[in-house]
Amino acid sequence: MSEILHVAFRSIWDDALAGRPYEVSGRGMTVADEGFVHCATRDQLPGVLARHYDDVDRADLAVLVLDTALIEADGAEVRFENTSGGSELFPHLYAQLRPEWVTAVEDALSS
Repeated sequence: MSEILHVAFRSIWDDALAGRPYEVSGRGMTVADEGFVHCATRDQLPGVLARHYDDVDRADLAVLVLDTALIEADGAEVRFENTSGGSELFPHLYAQLRPEWVTAVEDALSS
């Protein structure tokens, strides 16, 4: 399994598990706005949390572990790219995130 990670607010993720569509791309962004879901590798996660979620109680966040093989088997695409002008490549999921692609949910507290 090749994994990518997505930071989610627990309350929104709980709604997705209850059957509501997960439309989040990243903090304050939707898939409709961005065209993809922002993800990270395990090495990139601490920086993502520091840059985008530093003012959020980590207990309110969950780290979703996504299996890229499951994603691609469903016909969705993951691209490693930089959309902000830097040199670091981040994984972007070009589909709305589906709960069945999530193989684990981790606490952001330990990240």
